[in-house]
Amino acid sequence: MRFPLAQLRIGALLAGALAASPARADDNILRGPHPFLKDNALSAHVLLVAGGSETPGGAKIEADYGLRLRGPAWLDLQLNYQNGRCDTGTTAGTCTVPAGTIFETLVGTKLAWATAIPVVPYVKGAVGLAYAFPDGAANGFGPALRFGGGANYFIYDWLGFGAELSYSLGHLSSVHASYSELDFGAGAEFQF
Repeated sequence: MRFPLAQLRIGALLAGALAASPARADDNILRGPHPFLKDNALSAHVLLVAGGSETPGGAKIEADYGLRLRGPAWLDLQLNYQNGRCDTGTTAGTCTVPAGTIFETLVGTKLAWATAIPVVPYVKGAVGLAYAFPDGAANGFGPALRFGGGANYFIYDWLGFGAELSYSLGHLSSVHASYSELDFGAGAEFQF
């Protein structure tokens, strides 16, 4: 009597397992608000830069590390690399626009909010140092302030893609130049 009862239980478990719908890859895709289950975030953006009168334009790679503090607040550590080259055209001569490389090392705060859909808007601000290596001039460094905002669309609770608009300003002491730039671009955020 025991043996058939055990077979009946095993048969019922197997039938239940087979009747359950198979797991699909799209079951994990977010359809509602972002749940903010993770406390760490890495993001990277590729940005186009419009430099001020004494700041080179060009392309910038922005890398951020975020640590969730409380509510919508995140600690935001940034390391940014910008490269603006001079194209003198077909004639030999000097550049008429600023050119060179700039590094930014910044620390600040990012505020990110959940919405009814898996889009997470954010604003951020940071302070730190900018290091400039201009073509044809002395290298310099100085204080920098950077602020901006954007939004990420999260496909999963750990992966989102979005766009950002930011503005940096400061003063480079060695070259006695003001430093300002506006940048816009796109990137991805990975939360873990």
